[in-house]
Amino acid sequence: MRSQRKNDKDRQKALTRRAVVMGGVQVTLLGGLAARMYYLQVVSASKYKVMAEQNRINVRLISPQRGRILDRYGVALATSQRNYRIVIVAEQAADIPSTLDAIGMLVPLNQQQKTRVIRDIGRRHAFVPVVVLENLTWDQVARIEVNLVDLPGVSIDVGSNRFYPYASKVSHVVGYVAPVSEDELNGDPMLELPDFRIGKSGIEKDQDLALRGSAGTSEIEVNALGRVVREITRDEGQPGQEIATTIDMALQDYTMRRIADQESVAVVLMDALTGEVLVMASSPAYDDNAFTHGISNELWHDLITDPHAPLNNKTIQGVYPPSSR
Repeated sequence: MRSQRKNDKDRQKALTRRAVVMGGVQVTLLGGLAARMYYLQVVSASKYKVMAEQNRINVRLISPQRGRILDRYGVALATSQRNYRIVIVAEQAADIPSTLDAIGMLVPLNQQQKTRVIRDIGRRHAFVPVVVLENLTWDQVARIEVNLVDLPGVSIDVGSNRFYPYASKVSHVVGYVAPVSEDELNGDPMLELPDFRIGKSGIEKDQDLALRGSAGTSEIEVNALGRVVREITRDEGQPGQEIATTIDMALQDYTMRRIADQESVAVVLMDALTGEVLVMASSPAYDDNAFTHGISNELWHDLITDPHAPLNNKTIQGVYPPSSR
């Protein structure tokens, strides 16, 4: 009888010890969990709030409106017009070659253009949008928009293109803009924007910094899949300055029409009292609009091999005897 009581007491003690140990473990675990929750919710609250906001809100740069170039009477020699385009963000695209193939089934997209997109993606940050195709028609925009759910990382963007109303009539004076080359990238994120162009010749190049303006920003809310939910705030940035020249476009146009039948000629008309240049005509000329979207290899070859050098501004780059023909 005593032996049985002793065994019962030992068993009771063992159970008590186990209960105490289990209780201690539970208290320790609950204490650790509470401490971790306190650390996350109180100590590191601001840190994780910022991280959550960064996952929910994306900040994108917006290309500023490039400043216009005007003649002496305010006639636009260079301006901007709207451009609907397809852009792709590498970090949001699952398989870029497959996505480009899918886009090619909806709108015309050749292999050269696909290769160019893949090359541009390799040169830029993964979060920077890269232009796939520009100057879309409304029908092409609609086709892409309907199929966006099957095109990860792809979106329709509205930008602006440089437009030269008088094209070859004043191309040597105004110059042209073109996409930023790899050698011209200097770490400025604005230069990596998909529609950003810089001046390559003429006034566009000489006054490039003034014409550029400063980039704007757009804060957009995205869901867990990276899809845009809404735009929260938008700052269009500072547009570029307007540059007024002394050129009289009416006289420039008249002069270019008069020398159109000449193989190679240069004409400069100045105001005798002020020394202002009213006409600066060089023929043959070129269409500066051709450079805005990226000039074709064939056209570029024709321009650089033309014996009359249409890319050269003969009024300032040539040396001729007075009254020479």
